[in-house]
Amino acid sequence: MEDFFWSLEMTVVGMGTVFLMLIILMIALILVGRIDTLRKTKVAEVEEAPASVAPAAPVPAIEFRDPSGLTRDQIAAITVAVATHAEVRRKQGAPVNRVHAPGSRLWASRWVSMGRSSQMRNTQRR
Repeated sequence: MEDFFWSLEMTVVGMGTVFLMLIILMIALILVGRIDTLRKTKVAEVEEAPASVAPAAPVPAIEFRDPSGLTRDQIAAITVAVATHAEVRRKQGAPVNRVHAPGSRLWASRWVSMGRSSQMRNTQRR
């Protein structure tokens, strides 16, 4: 009976600790949410304030000069092609760096290989 009360006490202490930590986490998240709301409100108030500053002078257009003579559209197309190629190549699992063929178990350690082979063999006596 003494073990039962001890286990009951440990259960109450453990569950109490878990729920106390969850309540502390909930309070922290509520505070973070309120701080974020206050920050957004202040930013919105600053942005809505009337601009009493004279309009800025027009910014001169920056002319992009490429030494290769390519236009901006060509450079953008090349950039997209390179990014797409890199993304596709990333999904292939770096075939340049691959040592073993996909599906082979040569990458596994000897311990794992022996375990798998022993699982495949029936070693029980009949």
